[in-house]
Amino acid sequence: MTLTMKAATRASTRWSQSLAGWALAAAALAPGFAPLAAQAQKLPPGAIFTAIHNIPEKNVDADSVELENGVISTYWYGHEFDVAGRHFFTGFVWNTRDAEARKGEDVAAPDVQVKIAQATFERTHPGKTPAYSFYAVERKTGQFGGREKPPEVDPSRKPLEFHTQDNRMVLAVPTRTFDNGVALDGYATFLFTLKKEFELHEWLWAYTGSVQTGEDNAAACDGGAVMPCASSTGTLSFVAGAGGLPQIRVVPAGTTIAGPGKTRALGAADAQTYRFDEKTRKYVSE
Repeated sequence: MTLTMKAATRASTRWSQSLAGWALAAAALAPGFAPLAAQAQKLPPGAIFTAIHNIPEKNVDADSVELENGVISTYWYGHEFDVAGRHFFTGFVWNTRDAEARKGEDVAAPDVQVKIAQATFERTHPGKTPAYSFYAVERKTGQFGGREKPPEVDPSRKPLEFHTQDNRMVLAVPTRTFDNGVALDGYATFLFTLKKEFELHEWLWAYTGSVQTGEDNAAACDGGAVMPCASSTGTLSFVAGAGGLPQIRVVPAGTTIAGPGKTRALGAADAQTYRFDEKTRKYVSE
């Protein structure tokens, strides 16, 4: 469901803080820790849209809104986490291009990505309503996906975290995409950097690239009549280094196409390592 709303392009931090506090009070957030799935429901999409787009939450009862310029903003994922003894919730949304850019277009091109935005809240008053206070909002966290769609979040797998000693966190969100009859499993990675209050004008979150962990061509192979059927999964792990951000290691299992009419088993020898490239600010394959 999509609602059409008029929204300002940017608000001052002070105005956003008061508005977000009102929105969270209206949501009657329950205090205390809970399993991840339950925690992610504490701050509804409306609270995230309120913080990012200045839309009164009472007017939002959907996971997607259309802004005045025709941009479609859709809730993507919510994550609760702890850094430096502080408890946060971040809601991510993805935004399309505006109506003028999409004019006359039936299907977006494969290379058209969506923009990621986020709103982060800190639990400053546990046991009270509201329990959360506005912390930061960023409308340009990165771009990902294709054909103006993001990768879908895969609820069957859990998100993964790696925490550094300097109060940074790498978050890997499990995803699944489909391309020409092939299901591709992977993780979208994000970097959270805890900031001091006077540094909040700097980037808090950054999209740091996606990593593929497996694939299944069952929808395209037609039982082996069209091509060999192959299916694989992968285990993602973080490998700590001497300092800085960790490497990402993916160890696959299953089968892959090895040539015309042939498949082969995957194993440890097919493991893939990704390192964080400081220049591009993305994880890249070694």
